[in-house]
Amino acid sequence: MAELSTPPPPRPVAQVTFKGVAFANVTTMLVLIGATASLYGPLLTTIAGRFHVSLAQAGVVLSVHFVGALVGVPFSWFATKRLRGSVVVAGALACLALGALGVALAAWWGLFLTSVFVVGFGFGGLDFTLNTLLARTALQGRAHRLSLANAGFGVGSVIGPLMVILVHPHNFPVLFAGVAVIAVVLSTLNRGIIAPPQTPEARQHELDSLHAQRRPILVTFIVAYVLYVATESSASGWIASQLHGEGYATSIGSLVTGGFWLGLAVARTMGGPLYKRFSDVSLVLSGLSVATVLCLVAYSGLAAPYAYPLLGLALASVYPMGLIWYTVLCPHDNDGLALIIFCMMVGGIIGPGLESVMVSLAGVRVVPLVIASFAALDLVVFASARRFAPLVKTLP
Repeated sequence: MAELSTPPPPRPVAQVTFKGVAFANVTTMLVLIGATASLYGPLLTTIAGRFHVSLAQAGVVLSVHFVGALVGVPFSWFATKRLRGSVVVAGALACLALGALGVALAAWWGLFLTSVFVVGFGFGGLDFTLNTLLARTALQGRAHRLSLANAGFGVGSVIGPLMVILVHPHNFPVLFAGVAVIAVVLSTLNRGIIAPPQTPEARQHELDSLHAQRRPILVTFIVAYVLYVATESSASGWIASQLHGEGYATSIGSLVTGGFWLGLAVARTMGGPLYKRFSDVSLVLSGLSVATVLCLVAYSGLAAPYAYPLLGLALASVYPMGLIWYTVLCPHDNDGLALIIFCMMVGGIIGPGLESVMVSLAGVRVVPLVIASFAALDLVVFASARRFAPLVKTLP
């Protein structure tokens, strides 16, 4: 009698699921980091006055935040390969809380920038971890989950400027203290995140399914996302300052910044239905095309308050649908997604940093032209990705 063969061991499972309130909690975390990141733009003038620096110097805060985010991503990337997703998320929330508390208490410029760096560290860790966890969920409904959760980022970015108006810019330490408290509360609600670590065996299975042509696709999407984040961060960080330079009240600048994020949030909630009618490629390319035109329109001081909320609508689909586009081309390449999210933080350094340089040279009226340049370059890079075909068939 022939011996019964031993069945092969089950393939390592790396798919992520959300149970109970976990998805709502993930979305709320994105609301929180969206609100936190959106506070800096409307506060630049106040920060400059509080610490006796120029507006261009105050703009460095935006880049310092993204330097922290850039450093935070590889730490989270390393951690997700060895720890459960819920543990990594809790650690990132703790860093966010610590940095926000430091911002609230900082009395001198060096300590303020250091605390902003720590906030950025937690921001980058959360942004990376949450989006890679969402990208590891089941293919069916993934576009909806990515769009809806990232709509939370947009909602938070609306709340941030509105809270600046409500609390008053000079009382901004209260806002950052609130961020610290909320981060601590959210860290207690992660049990429903079922996200096993990316073990070497699981990653090897995923990488085995990829073709050698993965590298040019990955490089293209890295460059595209660096330019996208440069576009988004430059817009959100400098809208208020441009409008203030045009003669509008500080509150108008905050409201228009909120309108930019509201447009982004509203359009992202429609990501699932739009994805059913239009392809990820068409949503990304059309969004960037319209965004470039709107940035040029915003050069007019009269049109800018209306163009920027529409810019949020135009950019909304680029981030989630670009990730879907990449997963179609390179299925199950979680390390590739991680690298994209890591490298795109560079855009948050380059974008506001270049804006600060250009503002110091040519004044705030140059702001929309710089944003338009980023959007146009991003359109070209994303359009070049149309030359790629999927490396393997997408698995269910």
